[in-house]
Amino acid sequence: MNRSLRLKLAVVMTVALILAFTGTGLAQEAQKIDACTLLTKAEIQAALVGQEVGDGKLNATANPLVGQPCEYKVGGYGVFSILVKTVGPGETAEKVAAELKKHKIAVSDAGAVGDQSFFSSPGYGMIQLNTFKGDKYLIITILVPGAAEAAQKTAAEKLMGKALEKI
Repeated sequence: MNRSLRLKLAVVMTVALILAFTGTGLAQEAQKIDACTLLTKAEIQAALVGQEVGDGKLNATANPLVGQPCEYKVGGYGVFSILVKTVGPGETAEKVAAELKKHKIAVSDAGAVGDQSFFSSPGYGMIQLNTFKGDKYLIITILVPGAAEAAQKTAAEKLMGKALEKI
């Protein structure tokens, strides 16, 4: 093969690779999920029986590389949030749970939600349901002062199931 043909082939292959990577990047951008579209205010209010729930808003100050949680005010002092992100390289439910345990955060089993799920309890009555499904990692955080932990966990599992239906 002569030098001119090899050069043309190299240019064509380079352009093809650039287009492939650019297309992949654009496809990944298009796949980003707005966390505020996963649950409605009414669904959250129905799960958190007896609590008023405000409108959801994306947290604009969150790290955009991790994802932006959608946050809702619950009652006078409570909060509810949902975060969805793409699973990072090597990120698994087991590794995340182990890291939380290393930081003295209580971890417990969750029901059969998603591919793998577990609860974490960072303290102050807050619970988090961590769920992996395919290439997505979702976290629901609930803190409703005065609400029983069991009731918050039940609500989190119910709402996670609804959110997963939209992914």
